[in-house]
Amino acid sequence: MFVLKHQPSKLLIKIEDQTKANKSLLKKGNLEEAEEVEEQEGKEEEEADPWFRQNLREHESVLEAAHRDIKNIELQCRELIQCTRKLSAAQRAFAKALKEFRFITIGTTQTDDERKIAECLSKYGDFINQIEDHREKIVEDSEKHYIEPIRKFRVEGIGKVLHDDKKRFEKESRNFYISLEKYLHLSTARKNNFEKADEQLSAQQAIFCKCGLDYVTAIQSIQERMKFEFVETLSSFLYSWLTFYHVGHVTHEDFKPYLGEVQSKVQKAKQSFEETKEQYEQLKDKMLKIHLKNAVVFAESGADSELPTPSNVISNIKQGYVFMLEKSKIPKTIGRDVLSSRWTKYYCVYQKETRILTMMPVNSTVKSDMKEAIGQLTTYKLRSCTRRASDSIDKRFCFDIVVVVTGESSDREEMITLQAISEEDRRQWLDAMDGREPF
Repeated sequence: MFVLKHQPSKLLIKIEDQTKANKSLLKKGNLEEAEEVEEQEGKEEEEADPWFRQNLREHESVLEAAHRDIKNIELQCRELIQCTRKLSAAQRAFAKALKEFRFITIGTTQTDDERKIAECLSKYGDFINQIEDHREKIVEDSEKHYIEPIRKFRVEGIGKVLHDDKKRFEKESRNFYISLEKYLHLSTARKNNFEKADEQLSAQQAIFCKCGLDYVTAIQSIQERMKFEFVETLSSFLYSWLTFYHVGHVTHEDFKPYLGEVQSKVQKAKQSFEETKEQYEQLKDKMLKIHLKNAVVFAESGADSELPTPSNVISNIKQGYVFMLEKSKIPKTIGRDVLSSRWTKYYCVYQKETRILTMMPVNSTVKSDMKEAIGQLTTYKLRSCTRRASDSIDKRFCFDIVVVVTGESSDREEMITLQAISEEDRRQWLDAMDGREPF
C-alpha cells in the first residue's frame, strides 16, 4: 500500500520561508550587523532545516517503499505470464492428445451415434486450441503493453527521483553549506570584500533553493503520477484478463449446443448399455456353462454325465495346447530324475483324414505376433501314436507320436513326446490319432 504521510506542499513552504529569511539577512551592510546576520542565520538553519529534512526523509521513505512494492508486482506479473505460458503449453498438449485419440471398432460398423461420439474428442481439442489462441494474444501483448510500462515507471520515474534528483539535491545542499561555512568564517580583522562574498553565497543559495524546489516538485509529481499512470496500467492488465474470460464464456456459449448434442448421445449409449447389461450377464453364464461342458480338464470328473462331452463326439480335426519334451543331448544311460526336462508349449492341429499334424510354438509370457508365429509352423506326417506308461516318465498325461521328418536326401522317422493338459485331453488325442496302449 502506498501512503502519503505528508503533503509535499509543506516542503515548498519550508524552502520558501528559508529563502526569504536568508536573503533578508544578507542585505545587512556593516560588520556588526554582519555578525548579527551570521548568528541569526545559523539560528534559522538550526530551527528550520531539521524539520524540513525530516519531512523530506519521510517522503523519500514512502517512495522507496513504493519502488520496492512495484518491483514485487512487476516480478509477480512476470511469474504469472510464465506460468500462463506453461499452462497454455499443457493445454495444447492435452488438446493434441484428444485430437490424436481414435475410437476403433473391430469387426463391426460404427453407427451414426458412435461416429458422433468418436468425433467429439477431436472437437474438444479444437475448442481448447481456440481458447488458447486468445490466451496467447494476452501473453504476447503483456510484456510490451503492461509489464514494460510498469518497469519504466519504476525505473525512470521513481528510480530517477530517488537516485538522480536526490543525488543532485544532496550535492547542491552540501555545496551550499560548505559555502555558508566559509562565509561565516570570514575574519573582520582583515580587509575582506564582504559584498562579493554576499553575492557568491546568495548565488549558491539560489541554486540550492532551486534544486530543492525541483526535488520537492519531482517527489510531488511522481506521487501524483502513481495515482493514474501505475494504476491505469494495472487496470488495463486486469481488463485484458477479464476480456479473455469473457471471450472464453462467449466461446463456451457457441460450443454449448454441440456439447449438449454429444451429451445426449452419450446418455443414450449409457441407457442402451444398462438395458443390455442383463442380456450380457445371461450370455456370459450360458457361454461359461458351455465351456465347462466342453473343457477337457473338467470333463473327466463326470459331474454331469447327461451332457455330451468331446469324447463322445467324432471329429475329423483335433486341436489344442500340448507341451513337447525337448530333445536332450544327455546320454540315455543317465536316470530320468537326474536332470530336469524342458517342455515347450505348442498349439497343435491334427487332421485325421490326412494324418497331418501342424505345431505352432506359443509363449504365453510374451505378446507374440501371429504373423511371426505362423512363420514358425512345423508340419509332420503322423505314423503312429502310443500312450506313455506312467512308470516310464515323471509327468502325467504323456503320449508318444512317431512322425515323418522330410530331409534333403531322404525322409526319416522321429519320435516326439507330448503332454496333454488332462487325462481326458490325452484320451481325445489318442482317439483322434488312433493311438494304442503301450506294450
